[in-house]
Amino acid sequence: MSETTLRTAPQSEAVELARRLSARTMRTWSLLDREEQVTAIVAELVANAVRHAGTVLELRLQRRPDAVRVEVRDRASTMPKMTVPAPLDESHRGLFIVDRFASSWGATPVTGGKVVWAEVAI
Repeated sequence: MSETTLRTAPQSEAVELARRLSARTMRTWSLLDREEQVTAIVAELVANAVRHAGTVLELRLQRRPDAVRVEVRDRASTMPKMTVPAPLDESHRGLFIVDRFASSWGATPVTGGKVVWAEVAI
């Protein structure tokens, strides 16, 4: 199993840093056919952590034999809830997008916060 991580402050720049890291990682792992899905998931999960948790966060990408796992850990205990946005809603689309691109996803409480994860089958 291969893995890469990024620790960052809860700033809007974190989303772009995370997107670039995930795109580069997917190319390194020769998974170009899953790059768009993984980078979209990364962007949404990191943006949610920046917006809703407002704490230091850690992104971890893991290449497993059958999937790429994306994990975003933050220090907030509030668990995410997916809402289905109305057609004209301009927000509340993050987990809806994750749900569409991921083969599975969820959130796990951990000491000092939570991990929101998603897997993309390969």
